[in-house]
Amino acid sequence: MDKKRIEKIEKLFLTSLNNKVFSAAGVSFSRWNGEGYNSFRKYYGFTRKEPFDKKLEKGDFFDLASLSKALVTVPVLLALFEKKQLKPDTTLGDIFFSCPEDKRRISVKELMSHNSGFVSHREYFNELIRIPEQNRKEYILKQILDEKLQSQKGVIHCYSDLGFILLGLIIEKITGKEIDEVSQKIIYTPLELQKDLIFPNSIENHTHTYVDTGNCLWSKERLSGLVHDDNCRAMGGVAGHAGLFGTLSGVMKFCEQLLDQWKDRAQHPAYSNRLLRETLKRVGESTWTMGFNMVSSRGSSSGKYFSEKSVGHLGFTGTSFWIDPEKDCIVVLLTNRVCYGVDNWKIKDFRPALHDLLMED
Repeated sequence: MDKKRIEKIEKLFLTSLNNKVFSAAGVSFSRWNGEGYNSFRKYYGFTRKEPFDKKLEKGDFFDLASLSKALVTVPVLLALFEKKQLKPDTTLGDIFFSCPEDKRRISVKELMSHNSGFVSHREYFNELIRIPEQNRKEYILKQILDEKLQSQKGVIHCYSDLGFILLGLIIEKITGKEIDEVSQKIIYTPLELQKDLIFPNSIENHTHTYVDTGNCLWSKERLSGLVHDDNCRAMGGVAGHAGLFGTLSGVMKFCEQLLDQWKDRAQHPAYSNRLLRETLKRVGESTWTMGFNMVSSRGSSSGKYFSEKSVGHLGFTGTSFWIDPEKDCIVVLLTNRVCYGVDNWKIKDFRPALHDLLMED
């Protein structure tokens, strides 16, 4: 990457730190050159400001928030499809015998594609924290299945945490194990990423440094190595919609693996490239595939230069990735924009500005 462009990127990040878009940020850009990836990677800011400054370093972990959907839940589902333990057209009624009639025909594919009819979000944590921990997942399953649908299945695409919470519970019902254990064993360990993509509650995490994302609403505890998403935190830190933490290099390596499989340059032992490519196809006229966002014609966080077939995902904490199969490149941005409050949306202007700087010819 040329010196002039790097200077513009540096200026954008330093200005954004001063404007409190985030207190910590890491960016990585990779482009395939025919033999391997040419990469650019930079770190800015501090993992925390109190009780003392801690400068962000390359091995520090970010709360990836909803990137968990694309980087955990989707590949685990692909592995179950590969083993024929589950199919995209498997329905909620096939899995949960107590499922209400109005939801029995909702399919796994519709949950993955955000067109199941479920609403976007509910604050279940207010009740969950009053329930014994061992009963919380049973409680949230009943609450979601009893929700009133906002539309008929397959009619509109509405990004929904509820759908991916259900997908996480489906994975756990089929495998008999929590999604963190399943993903570590069959998805990350074969790629040697088990130390870079983690659920902190399930490991000895005292040796890691985590980027702060604020304070817990009910315990006032500092959220450092504790997932920011309230529903996920109340569920024990492991769920289908959130809970994954990762280093910048770990997220980029997994995205490179996805792109390499997309282009048939690599394999994964858990699922085929054919299955992955099916998952990355646009669903109907929406801006969604089965679990990944696509470039929209107006106001996309990807900016102006990603090609039409590009896929990505955003995380509420200020994280994102975009993968472009035509230009053979990837951008990963990890931040903690919520450290200045959940209503701090300055990241919306920052993301496309950064992507345009990186992607412009």
